[in-house]
Amino acid sequence: MLAITDTSFLYAAVDKNDLNHKKASVFLKDNPHLTYVIPFSTVVQVSKLIGIMISRQTEIVFMENIIKNFNIEMHEHSDVSRAFQILEHYWGLNINEIDLDEALFVSICERLGSNNILTFRKKIYEKLMPSGFKDFNFLI
Repeated sequence: MLAITDTSFLYAAVDKNDLNHKKASVFLKDNPHLTYVIPFSTVVQVSKLIGIMISRQTEIVFMENIIKNFNIEMHEHSDVSRAFQILEHYWGLNINEIDLDEALFVSICERLGSNNILTFRKKIYEKLMPSGFKDFNFLI
């Protein structure tokens, strides 16, 4: 089963001071059978956060572990086009807290045909309805 991971989950797994660190770490340890997928934009975002908030050395270790243990999903042109459609739709409904990062995340989920996500930002993703699914399946 695919588990698509967002920035909040990955950052929590790395930062020992994050309130969700233990939850994220235990989940990863207890679920080695899952196929973890990280959208490329999420990798960039988390890497930058780690470098700024923790250290460059931790950022390097993070990248080494991501490359070894996770599947990085590159964005396709159609993902970016779909992300813009998502933004236009939700902004038209005055749901303005959804930005390009979330829209790209949703477009990857749709293309991969999976609504199984790892996030600590449920309030945002509960407002989104990925095409082909009624809602997201929060694994944590």
